[in-house]
Amino acid sequence: MISLEQIRLLEQKVTSAVELIRVLKEENATLRRGLDSAQRRMKELETLVEGFKTDQREIETAIVRTLRNLDELEESAAGAAAAAREKPSRPDAPARAADPAGPKPAAPAGAEAKPPARNELDIF
Repeated sequence: MISLEQIRLLEQKVTSAVELIRVLKEENATLRRGLDSAQRRMKELETLVEGFKTDQREIETAIVRTLRNLDELEESAAGAAAAAREKPSRPDAPARAADPAGPKPAAPAGAEAKPPARNELDIF
């Protein structure tokens, strides 16, 4: 037969189990709230990362486009300078292969030689 002490012991164990279940449910709810918050934050961060990636692609595209424009500008300036060198200064004057200004006098001894002036734009 079951004694009163066994019933009290069983009641105590059931009460402990119920209390443990209540604590675990509270902990579970707290963990779920934390998880939900972390997942929302993760989605926000993913959105930010995607925005940064998109901005990065746009920046790279703009830089490449700008570099192409600079190349075209440099080629255009070089072409214009070459055309200006090839074009005679007077239409009735014969084209010269050498310097159109004619021969230059020799520099005095000890003087530094200066490079000839060019019509090209030297960026670098």
